[in-house]
Amino acid sequence: MFGSLAEKLFGQSHYARYALIVSLCQAFAVSILEGFVLAVHTKAVSQISEIGDIVKNDTELSQDFTDIYAQGRSMSIYHVLFIVSQLFQLVICVDALYHQNTIQIIALNLFIFASFAFSAIQVYQSTSLIVDNGTVPSVQQIIIQQNSTLPKDTVPYEIAIIILMVISSVSFTYLTYKLYQEFGWSIYKKIGADMAMRDRYKMYQIFIMLLKFNVFFFLGFSVQFLALVVILEATSEILQHIILSAITSTVMIIVGFWGIQTERKILMYLFMIGCCVVEGYFVWKIVDVSENRDNKYRGTKIFVTFFLSVCLILGVVTFTISFLCLRNFDKGLKYHLSRSKSITSQTSGQDAFIENNRAFSLETVNRHTQRWSID
Repeated sequence: MFGSLAEKLFGQSHYARYALIVSLCQAFAVSILEGFVLAVHTKAVSQISEIGDIVKNDTELSQDFTDIYAQGRSMSIYHVLFIVSQLFQLVICVDALYHQNTIQIIALNLFIFASFAFSAIQVYQSTSLIVDNGTVPSVQQIIIQQNSTLPKDTVPYEIAIIILMVISSVSFTYLTYKLYQEFGWSIYKKIGADMAMRDRYKMYQIFIMLLKFNVFFFLGFSVQFLALVVILEATSEILQHIILSAITSTVMIIVGFWGIQTERKILMYLFMIGCCVVEGYFVWKIVDVSENRDNKYRGTKIFVTFFLSVCLILGVVTFTISFLCLRNFDKGLKYHLSRSKSITSQTSGQDAFIENNRAFSLETVNRHTQRWSID
């Protein structure tokens, strides 16, 4: 297994190897730097929490303290999610290179740019968490008196992350272009020259790619919601969230993978029903966030709304693509995919070509030619 994986990853073109190196370096370096950001930020939130005893008898200052502390507490979760996102992009990169999936490579490039955008936004989050508004007295002034560098302690690490993300984004854009050209031959080897079949294969690739990104964003939303809202507030919503979001979305994604691989329509129908249920839950939560932003969602409104919106859009797109894939069932794609797997196992990584719906190992053909050659 590991030998086959190494052969697929390191035995390809140098562009594939460069892409893997860029992804690995990004995941390793950014995760370490973001770990420092998380450690400094956690210490800052701990220091902010000590101000609560000072201002607890002043209603106005106590309200300001609650807002600042809630925002700082919520940011810790997003630092963790950013680290997880770097490990996720590495897994997606390895998977895309192994399967020579051009659609997934392009999606990964967009995901890296989104990570770069977040790395820039978190600088603003850090510097705007505690700002002296000129009002005397104010919670901001009390915090700054305790530690004047508190809002800016994480900035050097965050600037380093931005620089790394710029380098990674630009490098991966170039590598994506090169890999898109090279992996076109891989698609031809699997599917052949039939344009209709290649379009069906592209829909299949898009659907598989969307399911993988749904895993990250669906579970990412579930983690932050449980950590920031349900568990900390100890409400009765925990059972509803686990059933309607975590369990339903996980089962739905598994059914989607199973259905598209086996081309079983009943599984795709169940997947589409699950999409509708989860989408309804997301709409309900967006309404709940907008109506309760000043109490249980204090400090998390923007982040939760963002993840909910992304999950909602992903769900709509995934539902649409699943319908298009369902229309392509029983039209020969399953045969081509199973045949390509059989060819791969038989040729053990050798190149093959397809002629008149038959596959041949190029190495076998070359050896056969050599037997009949005249020295």
